[in-house]
Amino acid sequence: MPTAAPLLRLAFLLLLVVAPRPAVLAASDRAALLAFRASLSPPSRAAIASWRGPLSASWLGVSLHPPASTGAAPPSVAGLALPGLNLSGQLPAAPLALLRRLRALDLSANALSGELPCSLPRSLLDLDLSRNALSGAVPTCLPTSLPALRSLNLSANVLRFPLSPRLSFPVSLTALDLSRNALAGAVPRRVVADPDTSSLLLLDLSHNCFSGEIPAEITAVRSLQALFLADNQLSGEIPSGIGNLTYLQALDLSHNRLSGVVPAGLAGCFQLLYLWLGGNRLSGALRPELDALDSLKVLDLSNNQISGEIPLPLAGCRSLEVVNLSGNKITGELSGAVAKWQSLRFLSLAGNQLSGQLPDWMFLFPRLKWLDLSHNRFVGFIPDGGFNVSAVLSAGGNSQGIPSEAVLPPELFVSATTDMTGQQLELGYDLQAAIGIDLSRNELCGEIPEGLVAMKGLQYLNLSFNYLDGHIPLGVGGMGRLRTLDFSHNGLSGEVPPEIAAMTELEVLNLSYNSLSGPLLATDGLQKFPGALAGNPGICNEQGCSGDAGMPEGKQEGSSRHSWLRGWHGENGWVSLGAFCISTMTSFYVSLATLLCSPKARNFVFQPARMEY
Repeated sequence: MPTAAPLLRLAFLLLLVVAPRPAVLAASDRAALLAFRASLSPPSRAAIASWRGPLSASWLGVSLHPPASTGAAPPSVAGLALPGLNLSGQLPAAPLALLRRLRALDLSANALSGELPCSLPRSLLDLDLSRNALSGAVPTCLPTSLPALRSLNLSANVLRFPLSPRLSFPVSLTALDLSRNALAGAVPRRVVADPDTSSLLLLDLSHNCFSGEIPAEITAVRSLQALFLADNQLSGEIPSGIGNLTYLQALDLSHNRLSGVVPAGLAGCFQLLYLWLGGNRLSGALRPELDALDSLKVLDLSNNQISGEIPLPLAGCRSLEVVNLSGNKITGELSGAVAKWQSLRFLSLAGNQLSGQLPDWMFLFPRLKWLDLSHNRFVGFIPDGGFNVSAVLSAGGNSQGIPSEAVLPPELFVSATTDMTGQQLELGYDLQAAIGIDLSRNELCGEIPEGLVAMKGLQYLNLSFNYLDGHIPLGVGGMGRLRTLDFSHNGLSGEVPPEIAAMTELEVLNLSYNSLSGPLLATDGLQKFPGALAGNPGICNEQGCSGDAGMPEGKQEGSSRHSWLRGWHGENGWVSLGAFCISTMTSFYVSLATLLCSPKARNFVFQPARMEY
């Protein structure tokens, strides 16, 4: 037995040397997490009160490796996800640096402040510090301190100052999001160390203060699938080599100061799904080469200076779902190319110089949700047909697909995320808009078609500032989801359908400056829309009729061609004309008598002219 004691002591020493390593590592991780919590402000510490006792998978936001359930040695921290807990205070970089096997860190949507550190664990693959209050500059040491980094999200902070030209991320980086900060200066020419071997899929520098031209070097990062540079102060032309990005699926250069034409080289981005170039200074006609973008779903060229007609080759883009060409100088009639977009959900051609009649196929898109042809020069009648094709517009009693709130103006939200492997980009968009039709400020005439007001899914209908006449169709009262109805500044006559007063969802009503007539009682539901019937001389209430109501200058300008005689006609029109004639003749004869009877007047009028040199 005595001889066994040294062996027991040796075995005990071996256990102390070999076994404690995992336990010490787990204990250090536990100490690091507790130090992390202690560095936060007191209210923030309560949000992670579950951090007590032995380190385990029950700790809030903590993921372990290997999992604690395997029964193996004490695990280490592999991931820390604490988004949206309102954590505040300085970013606790020192305790986090002790988590030497940490691979994913998500502290987004909190209130953390301070500057970005360079002492985070080198093992990090995914880092998300978005939607905090981090300030200062993006340090050049950040990429070198995280050599294995796969995704970096620093969006929606208060980062500022120019990005250093020496800022270069490793080839392993697949997603870089620095959007919604106050970063200034030029867009860096080398975002990644080696464009040829780069894995970068997503580059988002939008909503900052970058200026200057878009560097041509960006087009050398051929792995890019999404490039967002919107809402900056970029100028110059779109790089001609943009077509080199053959994997590109989303390109957003909107709301900058870009000039020149829409480059034909975009046809090289044949996988493009989303293209936003709106809010710039682009000019020239649309190039027929764009028909190569047969996968394109969203095309936004709004608020530029694009001219010419809608080219027929755009008929090749049959996957289009959202088209916004508003606020340009496009002329001609509606091309038959538009009729080929059978997946269309949103179409806006407002604020152009389009003319001719509305084609019969205008309402034949089966998925149409929003149609805006306002502020153009369309003439003729509103086509009466095809109104029941769109399942959304003619939803009737089926509320499926109808949003609870009408969004005006329409908004488009795009999402871009990498998948679990970090090797593939997942793109999507969400169109939030009222279901509506806007044909206002054109030169349309005739009566309002019955089929137009029979579309039960409509939430917005605007036909104002046209030359429409006839009665308001009785079917308008059955549009139970309608929130905005504007028939103002037309030539509509007859009484207001009483069903309009009973429309419970209606929030905006404007029937002003027409020729409507009839009584308006104090108990009428229309009283909740003050001014909705202004400028209709035949409308009467308990105080009398509005026969003396004048027409404002805006109305005279918008209706000059069909109502310029209204000043002479009406209930008292000929009395005013007679008074004018009598006054004119009286003034003439008084002037003639004065001239004949007064020598001084004759000498003054007929005195010889004196030439002066």
